[in-house]
Amino acid sequence: MDYPVQPEIVSIPLSRIVPDRYQARLAIPPELKFAYFSGQKDCYEIARLLLVAGESDAGGLHALVNDLILLGQSIITERQIDPCTGTWVDTDSGQMFVLETGERRFWALALQAAILRLEEEPELKVVPQPGNSRQRQVVENFMRRDLCAVELGKAVATMILESLDIYPEENEDELAYYRRALQINRLPSGTWPEIERLTGKSRPVLYRHLHILTLDDDLLYLATLHRLPEGALRDIVTVESPEKRRQMLLGAVDDVLGRTGAVQTGGGEMQRQRPGRAARTEADLPRKLAGRALALLDSLQKQAQVDGNYDRVAAEISANIENAETLDTLAGVFESLASSLRKMQGRRKR
Repeated sequence: MDYPVQPEIVSIPLSRIVPDRYQARLAIPPELKFAYFSGQKDCYEIARLLLVAGESDAGGLHALVNDLILLGQSIITERQIDPCTGTWVDTDSGQMFVLETGERRFWALALQAAILRLEEEPELKVVPQPGNSRQRQVVENFMRRDLCAVELGKAVATMILESLDIYPEENEDELAYYRRALQINRLPSGTWPEIERLTGKSRPVLYRHLHILTLDDDLLYLATLHRLPEGALRDIVTVESPEKRRQMLLGAVDDVLGRTGAVQTGGGEMQRQRPGRAARTEADLPRKLAGRALALLDSLQKQAQVDGNYDRVAAEISANIENAETLDTLAGVFESLASSLRKMQGRRKR
């Protein structure tokens, strides 16, 4: 009997590793990312700056840094369980390993090196691949189900561009690269069905996420940092006034995350919540979400898109609700609603 060949796992010091600059997921803030990829700072200098930035923030950035710290602690104490993937690339500095997956683990170890002041350079376990594929990268992100709306828009853009063999030019800005997908009016036959298959989402949902990339850079960062769902961004992208967009997006942060204090904007400044605006309560949430979901179902029925396929309807609703607990709450609302509707129907038949 022939057994499958186990992939070769090797350990590589962080100084010989480079994350993929065009990774859809947010790992570090844009200004630190630029400093790293422009060669101004190495990964350990960036880690120290990231720690300072996280300590001075009480919102999304603090949570991002804290998650990376916890991940790094787990890797240090329990060893790295899952290897990262990537490929060796020749550079002016010699061979470097370019990550395809595992950027968060890379920065998590860099943070541990800074926190613990490690004398020996930490190493990342990796499995070399025969070539870099952002499609594999995108698929893994979808399997992990941790992409927010902006990151999903970037992933869709990447799949569109790669399907046309359009790749980043040297040192091209990431968002400028992603936005090239917005200029493409027609795709080869079969492209959208393949993207739908890989993502498990319908074309209208994917297109709405792609359109989010029309927002300004700082708003995209803010929306990513606070992991705003597509439903919260849908109206914002239609507004022409940059200032109005910013106000609406800050309001969306208040609404979706239930924030009551200061919200950090993309430029680093702090803006207070609008006076008189009450935080959404858990009691209000199911009713409002149910109303939105029923409106969506009515819209889909009018467009003849249901045809009894309620899995598709559920996918549309799920795309607008990021939090799994909220989705579970909404499912309970509909189950209770169905029971009550059957009671009402029974009374009518009497």
